[in-house]
Amino acid sequence: MMLPRFLLLAATLFSTAAASAESLETDLAPILKQHCLHCHGPQEAQGKLRVDELTADFSDRDNAAAWIEVRNMIHLGEMPPADEPPLPAPAAEQLSGWITEQLSAAEHAQNSTGGRVLMRRLNRHEYTYSVADLLSMKFPVGESPLDVLPPDGTAEGFDKVSSALLLDPSLMTNYYRVARRIADRAIVDGPPEYPTETMQLEFEDIADSRAIRYLVRRLGMTPVPGGLELIEGNTRSFGLLNYPGQRGNNVAPTNGFYRFTLRAGGVPGADGQPPRLRLTQSHPDDAMELIMEVDITAPFDQPKEYSVVIPRDTLGGELSVKHLNATGLHMSQRPGENFMRRNSELGKTGDFAEVLRIDGRKVAEGWGGDRSTPDPDKLDVSTYPRAFLDYLEVEGPLYDQWPPKSHTNVLFRREDATEDLNYARAIFARLLPRAWRRPVAAEELEPILQVVATELEHGESFHEAIRVGLATTLTSPKFLYIVEPNRATAALPSPPRPLNDYELASRLSYFLWSSMPDDELFELAKQNRLNDAATLSAQVDRMLADPKAERFVDGFARQWLRTDTFLAFTPAEYLYREYDEALSDAVVREPLEFFRTILQEQLSVRNFIDSDFVVINKRLARHYGIDGVNGDAFRRVPLPVDSPRGGLLAMAGVHQAGSDGRRTKPIARAVYVREVLFNDPPDPPPPNVGEIEPNIRGQNLTVRERLIQHQQIDACAICHRSLDPYGLALENFNVIGAWRELQDGENFRGGDRPAIDPSGRLPNGAEFETFAEFRTHLLKQDDRFRRALAEKLLVYALGRPIEPSDDATLSQATDTMARGDDTLHTLIKSLVTSKVFATK
Repeated sequence: MMLPRFLLLAATLFSTAAASAESLETDLAPILKQHCLHCHGPQEAQGKLRVDELTADFSDRDNAAAWIEVRNMIHLGEMPPADEPPLPAPAAEQLSGWITEQLSAAEHAQNSTGGRVLMRRLNRHEYTYSVADLLSMKFPVGESPLDVLPPDGTAEGFDKVSSALLLDPSLMTNYYRVARRIADRAIVDGPPEYPTETMQLEFEDIADSRAIRYLVRRLGMTPVPGGLELIEGNTRSFGLLNYPGQRGNNVAPTNGFYRFTLRAGGVPGADGQPPRLRLTQSHPDDAMELIMEVDITAPFDQPKEYSVVIPRDTLGGELSVKHLNATGLHMSQRPGENFMRRNSELGKTGDFAEVLRIDGRKVAEGWGGDRSTPDPDKLDVSTYPRAFLDYLEVEGPLYDQWPPKSHTNVLFRREDATEDLNYARAIFARLLPRAWRRPVAAEELEPILQVVATELEHGESFHEAIRVGLATTLTSPKFLYIVEPNRATAALPSPPRPLNDYELASRLSYFLWSSMPDDELFELAKQNRLNDAATLSAQVDRMLADPKAERFVDGFARQWLRTDTFLAFTPAEYLYREYDEALSDAVVREPLEFFRTILQEQLSVRNFIDSDFVVINKRLARHYGIDGVNGDAFRRVPLPVDSPRGGLLAMAGVHQAGSDGRRTKPIARAVYVREVLFNDPPDPPPPNVGEIEPNIRGQNLTVRERLIQHQQIDACAICHRSLDPYGLALENFNVIGAWRELQDGENFRGGDRPAIDPSGRLPNGAEFETFAEFRTHLLKQDDRFRRALAEKLLVYALGRPIEPSDDATLSQATDTMARGDDTLHTLIKSLVTSKVFATK
């Protein structure tokens, strides 16, 4: 007979508390008696703290708070006081470690679900994907639920854990607002308000535009037959490109998708590099400016079209094409200001004849109305990359079909069908089983049909009544929550039970796709075939090969690898001039592209620790000193033998996250290694203790030297001895992740810079001299890494913390990996086919 959850939990807590009390009595009481009771005992209670009254019961908040104060005072070196014998480092470490363990155990007990998966709300990504898949919708900018719903809370590192996904009245109001907007967009009346139009700018027309013809008077932009030759600078579309009947320069009269096509050709420069062009649109949101960047590989006299379809909104302005690898045909100084200043002075005196003479001289000497002057050494442009611009075309707003597929999915009968309550019943009888992800009884239709009937009775159109019914469906708890009902009562909690096939289909689809099951999963559930391990394994293969598996990369990998934190600090421009926007984008994408490659090519997960390849694009290749990589696309590239790259810890984004923009932060990097690779977070620091301080005036100590000084304090050494080696091992990577042999950043400049020393000793006693040796030692802990990865995946899959009862499942999963091909596929299949995954 299975014990109810609360009895199992109580038994676990009792045994844990008993062990804690025994440890306190036998191991720690002598330390407290010798070093603490003199000031915090029966005779004297400084700070109103008596350690003799503290217990091992960390569920008591006052007791736990007092123990936290003890630990913090030890870490700060303030206990015992300066006039008392110091607490020996081993004793301090033992006492601090015990307190931290008890706090963690108490927190885990408080958050424990007893191994049960609780009902949880869909997070906002899952909600968006579920709506998109249910109604076959694509959301343009400003129309997605992600643009309206607030960020979700996180627990255990993910936004899928039930305890962090609360639903308060204000959020419920947001959900209804979002659902109403979705319904309005999903079901339409009549033709589109803005039909698809094609707008075109012929670049040869720029020379005839009174507003922007000044552009072609500048060296580097020349009208040629049929278009424009661009060597330097950028064009504008002012007044020449807009949606018919609309004022202003915006080509987008409504939020939607638009196709941008640039017809261009080019001539490579002397270095063989083709001209690279960037098409942008002015916009108040910087993230909306870029439309596309492209290498122009078509010949100058045989231009071709380069196209992209992207979402646009109504806030955009004029378009511009810029030459990115321009040569710099103008001198950096600005003597042209003399012309401008002199003309201004003459204008004030009324000597307009002289103004015209000077203006003519300015044009004759090659000035284009700006303040720079042509560089006489670069007048021969034949060796520079040149682009021929033919036209820029914008088509949109684009519609896959009209009425949209969402409309025909819901209103599935012909347009001339009788629109009455019987048709409404048929609509929701088809829709609700998919929306609520299970069979729906006839009586469950009635509340929504009553809403539809009320709208019709009040004179609303049939389409409007169905919209209201759809919004009601999308705000129902049966849609908002992943529901796995139990039969519990206040008097008798229900025992664990196997999931039925529909529940298993949802658990699997929200794990790998962050969305509702598709038709194949629903059909397998209907046939009761999903409880078969072979069927589940086959579904894992199918689902991970589907484009929707990209959501697994964005959901799991993004949060596990913490790529959202990579750009928390911007590198100081005066120290790292080579850092640019392209590199900023690339360092965030690299870990995700690497994860995608490991997943899709079914490679060993040991590659996360060390690999003989990287997954990079041209910009990262240049940053890493790797030749032969062209274009923006990320691809797998074998590493040169002497390259320090390979694995997660050699990626630039990890090191940028572990910096403050001017100097490296080894502690932050060490925490990343411990938490991400080994799911082993260090003890929390004392209050008001941050990273090591920057150098003060008159000092020029390296980060390592400052950390070593820090370790000389016994209280600080408790944590730093087990933490610092993980961060200092990465010191060969600077703030932007570039490899360095000598110190840089902060005040380290010139030739007299100290050499980087990455050596150290890991807590297990393994010593290393170089980053390569450090990485080799981490590879020897691959079982520890597998276990950590399995724990992270199980939390993500089940939406709850890891419990002691999960140990057998995790051990079997990691053993299966190690004995097999060591892939993510194998790990996922092992978890999906486990009893834990299939149990409520």
